[in-house]
Amino acid sequence: MQTRQQSSTETPSRVRLICLACTRQQLIQYRTWARTLSDPIELVAVDVPATVMPGALDPTQPASELAKTLAEHLQPYLAQPHALFGQHQGAHVALALTQLAQGRYPGQTRHLFVSSCDSPAYTATGSAHPALQVPITVLYPPGALAAMLGWHSQARRALELIEMPASTVDASMLNQRLVRIFNTHLGLLGF
Repeated sequence: MQTRQQSSTETPSRVRLICLACTRQQLIQYRTWARTLSDPIELVAVDVPATVMPGALDPTQPASELAKTLAEHLQPYLAQPHALFGQHQGAHVALALTQLAQGRYPGQTRHLFVSSCDSPAYTATGSAHPALQVPITVLYPPGALAAMLGWHSQARRALELIEMPASTVDASMLNQRLVRIFNTHLGLLGF
């Protein structure tokens, strides 16, 4: 196995972590992460309701439609190396956006992270999605493994399931763990 050693004069490869925020609380959480991620990772927090439509996010609109609108706004970011993160209802939007980006900008999406969201197969949306050519990391609450197994059909390359601590855990500890996961997975892309 060969690895490329970076000299001290090279700047590390940059990758953007595009985090889809469907609530104000998620936006605040992402700003906290942005200050603690390692240098080669740039966090881009996307206020989905403000980007897709002024006002509130319409939960009845299909994730694929939301993703099309987001893709138009995020084109400069999607055309360069990036990873996507979505939690709760934003996870399905992140999946649909990854599918679009995979077709329009081959090789630029490096990873999909989803959290606290049942898999598309488990929720039985009725729409078939082609398997992704990017690794997927699924973060899920205790006891929710059965609802996460359907993500397997979405992954052609790699699927990682990580059980997160119960919601009673200190939020700062949970954020530290999530940042470590991002740093580990995305930091490796520079090698």
